[in-house]
Amino acid sequence: MPLRPTTVFLDRDGVINRKMPAGAYVERWEQFEFLPGAIEALSLLRGAAIRTVVVTNQRGVALGRMTIADVDDIHGRMQTALAASAAQCDAVLVCPHDEGSCGCRKPGLGLFVQAQALIPEIDLDRAAVVGDSATDLIAANRLGCPSFLVGDEHALVKILVGHPDLSVAGRAPSLLSVVTDCLGLREPT
Repeated sequence: MPLRPTTVFLDRDGVINRKMPAGAYVERWEQFEFLPGAIEALSLLRGAAIRTVVVTNQRGVALGRMTIADVDDIHGRMQTALAASAAQCDAVLVCPHDEGSCGCRKPGLGLFVQAQALIPEIDLDRAAVVGDSATDLIAANRLGCPSFLVGDEHALVKILVGHPDLSVAGRAPSLLSVVTDCLGLREPT
């Protein structure tokens, strides 16, 4: 990655907070649990003046598991918790639709277009995408942005078997590791 990004797009579940088992969703704040190092990573990004935008598919809304108000409540509380550590995100954008029914659901680019409309200073040539799934990495490739996988080597191999032409700039076990090892950010000394 030649230049440090000015914007980092982040998936939510599996990157910032613990992901529920397959078929389950974080439906209320009591189920939301920050992953180890996630708050510190977001604080490092903010301290380096790197914009952070959460772009998250929330299919549970389309399935009737929760409402958009429930998702907004979770994000409001998440932002409040992050603000206490100087780690608040610049925006949180949600696709509440079912698979194949919209253009905003990743790997579609609608959430990224919404982000640019909301924050015109976003320069996709200076952006990166961090996620834990093929949909995140495919979206990054479609945008022409470097992509970073939060996951282990097995997860990366599994994704690349299904998508052999996918370009991945890096992989790390946590968002904090992506921020420190892949992007080179460190705590000020």
